[in-house]
Amino acid sequence: MGRFAACVVIVLLMTGCAPWISIDKISPGMSKAEVFQNMGKPQSASGSGSQEYLWYTPINRPWQRYYVHLVNGKVESYGPLGSEQEGPR
Repeated sequence: MGRFAACVVIVLLMTGCAPWISIDKISPGMSKAEVFQNMGKPQSASGSGSQEYLWYTPINRPWQRYYVHLVNGKVESYGPLGSEQEGPR
């Protein structure tokens, strides 16, 4: 029973300390700096010219992935992976 309790505590500590990325903190028109302030640094980024995509994967929810699409340094659209073609939110 002691090992089980120790494992539960470790799992709770790991998930409790993991960043809780919430796409709800993002809104159209936000600057890249504001996105970083609310979401942290992205796991990856891509793009060229005036367009850039930031990709986020929460550590405590690795099955979810979010994108933030920036045009001229401002949020144009955002959402869960796979919704990029649905248009701006």
